[in-house]
Formats: sequence, structure tokens, C-alpha cells
Amino acid sequence: MNRKCFLAAALAGLVAGCISYHTPPMDRRVTVSPDLGMAVWVTDVRLAKGPSSHFTLQANVVNNTDGVMRMEYRVDWLDATGSAIPSVVSTWQPMSAAAREVVPLQATAPSPAAVDFRFYVQPERR
Repeated sequence: MNRKCFLAAALAGLVAGCISYHTPPMDRRVTVSPDLGMAVWVTDVRLAKGPSSHFTLQANVVNNTDGVMRMEYRVDWLDATGSAIPSVVSTWQPMSAAAREVVPLQATAPSPAAVDFRFYVQPERR
């Protein structure tokens, strides 16, 4: 009897271990508007310094829906003290993503003084 109980418990544990929960990747530097809910994720966020001594941000915006999503994104670049570096490139940029599409985005820091960033995604504002 104990053997049957053990086998049943082991099988239940094995089945429970195979269940996956899909959650969006978390990066504190990325903010996706609550208006988008789980419809959009930002994944594969990378920051690298190029030959010009300016950082380049690369990220993927993932449309988790079955329809086209129209959005806007913005990158704010920060200096070593955490202060925003004023720049004309830190404006909302329109983008769209087809159903289930992964859209790669790239942005280059406006100054070699930039050491970090904040990336924002929101629904398209009209």
C-alpha cells in the first residue's frame, strides 16, 4: 500500500513539475504601460558599448496578441549620477507589431556620458 501511495505522489510531483507558467521577463530599466497588460513584453534587453564609445541598447518588443498592436516607445539615457541626459532622441517613437511578432529595436546613446537607460512602451496615443 505504501508503495502505491509513494508512486502516486511521485507521479503527481512529476506532472506538477511539467507545468510552466508564462511570465514576462523582468528588467527594472524597462516599463511597459499597465494599459498594455500582458499583451506586450520586452525581452532580450542588452546594453553594449560600440566603437564610438557610445552605448547601444538592443531590445525585443513581443506582441503576445492575435492582432496588430500599435505602440510607442521611448529611451531615456542616464549619466553616472542617474540624471537624464537631455536629447532630441528621447521622444516617443511610433511602432507596430503584427500578431505574435517580435520586433527588434535599437537605440544609441546621444553622448559617451550615458551609462544607463530607461525604456518605456505604451499604447499609441492619438
